[in-house]
Amino acid sequence: MIKFYAFILSCLTFLLVTTPAYAGRLLFWRYETNQNRLLFTTDQGVQPTAQLIANPTRLVIDLPGTTLGRPTINETYGGLITSLRIGQFDSRTTRLVIELAPGYILDPQQIKIKGLSPTQWSVDLPQPQRGNFPAPSSSPSTPSDPYNSSSNSNSSSNTRSLSANNSNDNNSGNNNTASGGNEIQVTSSGLIVGIDGDHRNQIKVDRSRDRKKINFEISNINIPANFLKSWAVNQYGVENIEITQRRNSALLTLNVHPDSPDWQGSFSRMGGFVLWPQGGISRVMDLSNNSKSVVAQSNVSPARGSINNSQKTLIEAIEVNNNQLVVRGNQRIQAKGSWATANQVYQLRMENTDLAPSFKSPTLPSGSPISRLRIWQPDDKTVVLLIEPALGTRINSPSQLNERVVTLPLSGYVSRSSSTPVTLNRPTSSSNNSQAVTNIPVTPAPNSISPFDYTPRDNSRPVLPVTNSAPLPNRPVTNGRVVVMIDPGHGGKDPGAIGIGGIQEKHIVLSISQQLARILEQQGIQVRMTRDSDYFVSLQGRTEMANRINADLFVSIHANSAGANKPQVSGYETYYFQNGKALADTIHRNVLRRVDVNDRKVRQARFYVLRTSNMPAVLVETGFVTGREDAAKLTNPAFQRQIAEAIAAGIIEYIKTNRL
Repeated sequence: MIKFYAFILSCLTFLLVTTPAYAGRLLFWRYETNQNRLLFTTDQGVQPTAQLIANPTRLVIDLPGTTLGRPTINETYGGLITSLRIGQFDSRTTRLVIELAPGYILDPQQIKIKGLSPTQWSVDLPQPQRGNFPAPSSSPSTPSDPYNSSSNSNSSSNTRSLSANNSNDNNSGNNNTASGGNEIQVTSSGLIVGIDGDHRNQIKVDRSRDRKKINFEISNINIPANFLKSWAVNQYGVENIEITQRRNSALLTLNVHPDSPDWQGSFSRMGGFVLWPQGGISRVMDLSNNSKSVVAQSNVSPARGSINNSQKTLIEAIEVNNNQLVVRGNQRIQAKGSWATANQVYQLRMENTDLAPSFKSPTLPSGSPISRLRIWQPDDKTVVLLIEPALGTRINSPSQLNERVVTLPLSGYVSRSSSTPVTLNRPTSSSNNSQAVTNIPVTPAPNSISPFDYTPRDNSRPVLPVTNSAPLPNRPVTNGRVVVMIDPGHGGKDPGAIGIGGIQEKHIVLSISQQLARILEQQGIQVRMTRDSDYFVSLQGRTEMANRINADLFVSIHANSAGANKPQVSGYETYYFQNGKALADTIHRNVLRRVDVNDRKVRQARFYVLRTSNMPAVLVETGFVTGREDAAKLTNPAFQRQIAEAIAAGIIEYIKTNRL
């Protein structure tokens, strides 16, 4: 019997040890283009880490112990901040990447990342500036090299100026001063055309039916007579650029490869019209006229070597496993490795080789020691692997496992799921490289205090208390405890009201609802939510949930709209139908007492969710997304936190008063 109990105890201990810890979730994010600010919310406390990576510039923010729970997200914006990518870096780390327009940098000293609470964070970015990128090493390059090439020039600058052909102007001698090599630049992330403008110049973009021309019509701009009218580019899938003066506008045309993605354009405050491909430069690296390539992710720059064999070796497979990269061929492989120092990319060059017909593009596993891998063929007898290591990875010299297998050892990498800190500097070669990665300090979240039974004075506001417990909407209801159904309005295909700057009601009310749910749970109240992320739920489905679990209270969270023509309308409202007036009065009073809002009173209305709920039900309109004053508040995480605390205080007062 003793042995039996010992066996049971051993089994329980094994289960406890091997059960994975619960990972938090990234619930909400929003990039505010007018403020250069990223806001994001998780469902439990997190301590982000951040690095600024140069050339091309991107800010990488990792959220340890957090999952995304959905496919990789890529949001594109017009301007110098071009896109936000969010994905799962490894099983317990969500990664956010903010990418800049080509040729621009951020001052790392001016990047401010701070915790408004352990679950709410803001990232404030300075205005991007035109960058002077370091020159590459003096290693040879060829015109077909994807990064280090220069056209009609001996310069090795990473940002190259193009010579131009003005077929429309016979007096080419008068154009020398105008061009000066500066009218167009090709950078590692796109193109810069030397015409100036600002936000007042409207830009209309369209593409021809054959997909070979992308036209940018720019209003209220005059092209000088001595300005060149066409430039040969022959890079990034762009054959050339043409510019034509119209009556009240200029037409800039990119002649592109038909497989090229759409391009975007924006004027820089530092001067110039910046052009970049949607989705990033990696999408057009394979469109060069003289090269073939297979992508597993991109970036880089090669060197030269030579070997002479009578028959080409066919590369049959490329794999990443056990902290090494493995290349397999059908016969002898000879490989040379070197660093492309300007781009912090390692190249493994294999002469007299080609890809086998059955070759499949390699995939990088989650948590791979390689963050980006590209296979580049500058000609029909050379294969070059362009490798960007993950943070902390060291790449050692290639070794010959046997004549048909070459391995590249990858050491020093630590999975981000490990508690061991990762070295954030990229590996360097023996030459003096510029620092490619800069650690960005993160200001910790403030200590939390209880917001309840507390009336703020002198406009001071309590801070949201956060613990590691998050509301779980699908958890069974426990008898004997109050159950509150929180209903974030709209969601999924239904954005709700659209406000100033394109803000959507569904995102705002979800953030407020999640914070409200967390506060109530921390006070011992059971909470269920009709939705806990961005998906659609019908009105009938919302009240059916509440009625099915016999909830004690139903609180629907919304934001209002008065239309685009009434930006002066703002304020907070609380609605009830029949049996929710006392609850509405209590919540409304607490909101007015704790939050600076315009009082639009408690009102009675026949909203579906109020009419069909079997318990006291209210619907709160937290503000007007179309209101000049309210829109700024509703997108402010501090305001969202305050109004969630105030609604929670009203619910708790009602529960205590009515002894639920």
